[in-house]
Amino acid sequence: MKRKALAVIAVIAAVSVISVYLLTRPRALGNMRGSCSEQTTGTSDISFSGEAGERIKFSFKSDIISGDLNMAVYDSVGNEVYVLDRATELETFFTPERSDTYTLAAECNEFTGTYEIFIYSPD
Repeated sequence: MKRKALAVIAVIAAVSVISVYLLTRPRALGNMRGSCSEQTTGTSDISFSGEAGERIKFSFKSDIISGDLNMAVYDSVGNEVYVLDRATELETFFTPERSDTYTLAAECNEFTGTYEIFIYSPD
């Protein structure tokens, strides 16, 4: 009898923990990866929706062998609204002033290496 009660309590606890996680986990807005074995100049981008006042999280990793890699966020009319710091690994937040479709652009200049970035809404 006690075993059945403990099993029921354990199942209820597990379901509760999983439910809380699923309700509070960050919502993925997009991701982008790049790999260049030869020097490359160009731009890759990804668009995502952002609501006014919403915190948007960027998780970024890179291995820059040579050249430059610049990451910037633009609004729908092409204004630069946020620049990610240069780093080999970075987690940072951007809070849009207005609701819009934003574009994250990875601008490579004679770039050799790899990068990946994930965009989340942690709220």
